[in-house]
Amino acid sequence: MKKFIAITLLSLASSVSMAATISLPDYLIFTAIDGKSVSNSAQMEVSPGQHLIELQFYDVFSSGADDTNFIKSDALYWSLHLTKDEDIQVRSKEIFSSTNAKKFIASPMITLDRDSVKGENVKLVNHEELMAIIMKQHSKMMQQ
Repeated sequence: MKKFIAITLLSLASSVSMAATISLPDYLIFTAIDGKSVSNSAQMEVSPGQHLIELQFYDVFSSGADDTNFIKSDALYWSLHLTKDEDIQVRSKEIFSSTNAKKFIASPMITLDRDSVKGENVKLVNHEELMAIIMKQHSKMMQQ
């Protein structure tokens, strides 16, 4: 019985510790993971498996003492399949102006750096694009 309890505790401890840490650049924040809201954070732990990550672009640009320009995107979605608990650093081209921010929001592309793969490009999608992907997958499933 003691052996069973020890194995169970070890299994629980190992499953709790298995998580990847995803770090975002300053201008991106996590807003939801798998449909569950999360605090607006730039770093999150995610367990291995398939995840739908919702991000938002948010930054402030100032062209003068009295001119402040807040740039905020609608939800941006990222489908992520983690096979192991490796840390992931998200980056993109530098965004120094509101013009660059608007270009990023119009065509959001991030680059992932992890232990196994460096420089993997991933396109984020907006809500309309996500719904189109879901409908396409649903149609394929219904035809089978």
